[in-house]
This record gives sequence, structure tokens and C-alpha cells, in this order.
Amino acid sequence: MRVKVTSFEGQSGLKKLAPAWRKLSERLETRRHFHCVEWYLALADTLERKAGITVTCLAISSSDELLGVFPFRAARVELAGVPLHALQLLSDAWEAETARDLVLAPAQAQDEFFQAFVHLLDQNDASWDVISLRGILDDSVAAAALHASPDLPCVRTPGGAWGRVEFVSCGATDRPFDRLSKGFRQNLRTAHNHLKSSAVSFSSTRSPHGLAAAYPKFLAVESSGWKGVEGTSVMKSPTADSFLRNLISQFGSSGGCEIHLMHIEERTVAALFCVVTDDICYILKTAYDEAFARMSPGHLTLERLLQQRGATGRLQVVTPYNAPPWFRAWRPDEALGIHNAYVFRPSQQGHELAVRVHSTLSRANASALQERR
Repeated sequence: MRVKVTSFEGQSGLKKLAPAWRKLSERLETRRHFHCVEWYLALADTLERKAGITVTCLAISSSDELLGVFPFRAARVELAGVPLHALQLLSDAWEAETARDLVLAPAQAQDEFFQAFVHLLDQNDASWDVISLRGILDDSVAAAALHASPDLPCVRTPGGAWGRVEFVSCGATDRPFDRLSKGFRQNLRTAHNHLKSSAVSFSSTRSPHGLAAAYPKFLAVESSGWKGVEGTSVMKSPTADSFLRNLISQFGSSGGCEIHLMHIEERTVAALFCVVTDDICYILKTAYDEAFARMSPGHLTLERLLQQRGATGRLQVVTPYNAPPWFRAWRPDEALGIHNAYVFRPSQQGHELAVRVHSTLSRANASALQERR
């Protein structure tokens, strides 16, 4: 198969690529938000305007058919003390330790297509030392492509914030509340009891007009506690604020962005900012008013989301893609491993560098294990 690799730069380039990208992503068996061009349009606009960074997408095609997309940014990384020039797979505007992926047609993910692509990059682009594929899920396109590319020099390390991601299924035939522990059920009942004398309400929106009205409430509650004090809240981060607003703009018209709020009297006390793709709800941001912490407003808002979507059968899973410890109380019924993969140039120097990095990391891990013992 003869392939052509074309570079699309920035938001203007992505707009040209968008129609073909949408057709390609629709072919994926499990499509998540980071497979959608809308995610990268939002990211490209944010990084260009707020950080002066240009997003690049390499489009791989054959006979004018788009077969794959590699969205990345040039970055400097250090692996085992070795400074390297990387082509780094994109995440979000704040480069969180979360999931991300390539976009490849199903057939190409299962053969040596990716290996051939890396060889082509090696021959035509001298700017990189390593392709950084951080946050690769076990069932991802990238994981399948790497499995089908055994000759590439590659080093793998644990990924994500916790080494896995977790899902709560709440489709029409699922019973997520039956899995909860007796203690956590009691905690939820206690939280509801604390609120009996208050006027409590919940609201959810996915329309562009509703999102525009709900977003300032999300900002206020997310900045009401320690995040606001430390200056890490979205309200105090122009880059984060721009990215979320761009996500609303990109996903809002298709119902792919949601904001869920909990109110006590006239006060918003908890919020979830979500992106939804093909019945997978990605909880991007959570927030609650610390003055109401004993009422567990964050958990109650998530409980409401599961109740609503479970009743309609329109949502299969809910997940914050970094598996934080608090989420375990919901007894996730599915988990996936997440790892980082670093692909070096398919040359003698690249293989030697991979061996060096792997050896150094292995010694460091062995030393850390010995210290824990």
C-alpha cells in the first residue's frame, strides 16, 4: 500500500481535515472524546491563543482515503536523564496524566501500518528522537498498533495518575447501585438526611443556551474552595477557561457537552463538566463547595447523573479518565490499564537509546522496590 503523509497545522489546518476525520472516527469500534476532531479543534484554538503553541496533525492517506491521524505537539522530554526531542501525543490544555490515543482505521490498527508510518517519519523528518505516546489504554488504537509493530524500539512505563482507568456502567440493563457497599449507601443516605430541611435541586443541560447559562455557575463553585485560594481553578486559569469554552462551542451543538449542577436554595454547591461521545461520559472537571462538604455534594451530583442516565438507558459508562481514589466508592465494574509508550527511531542509534533508557528505568524501579521493602 502506498501512503501519503500530510501535515495540517493549527486550527485552520484542522478545519480542512475535519470532514475526513469525522468519517474516519465513525469507523472506530469504541470512540471516545479524544478520537473526535472537535476535541482537537478546541485544543488547537486554546493553545494557539493562550500559549503560542501550534498543534500539528499528521494525516496518513492512501488513494485519497484518510486512514490515520496522529495529533501531536513538539516537546522536549527527559527519559532516564536523557533530554530528547519528542513528537508528543496530545492530551488536553493542561497536559493532564490522562488517556489519549491515535486515530486509525480498524484494519490499519491491526497490521504493520503504524510501523511503516514510523519508518516513513524516520526517513523524512529529522526533528525528533522519540514519539511519546503517553496515556495509552489497554483497548486503545495505539496499543493495538504497537502490538502489531514488534520491530519498533519501544519503552513502556506505567501511565496515568493511578495506572488504570475505571468505569461505572449505567445502561438500561445495568444496576450500578446494587454494587455499592453497605457503608457507602449509608453515607449517601446520611448526606440526603442532612439536606432534608433545605431546598435541594439538581439541573442538567446539554443545549448551547443551557450550557452558556450553567457555565458561570460551574466556574463559581469550582473556584470557591482551595483551588480558588491557590489560583488553580478554571476561573483563574485563562488557558483552562478558554479550553472549556471551546469544548462547549465544539461539542455543544451535537449534545456532546454536559454540565450537571446541584443547588441548595439559590446557591450552586457542586458541578460536573462532562464530554459525552457514543454513550461514554467523560467527567473532565468536578467541583463542590467546601462549606457543604459534610453533605457530600459531589457524590450526590454523580448519583443524580447515574440515576437519570440509568433510567433512560442512554449512557453506558461514566468515568473520570484518571481513576481517582474517591471514585472507587462507586464500585466501578470495569477497569483498563493505562501506560506510556515511547517509540524511538527505527535505527541502530534509536535501538541503542531505547536499551539505555529501559536499563536505567529498570534499575531505578528495582531500587525503589528495594527501598519499599
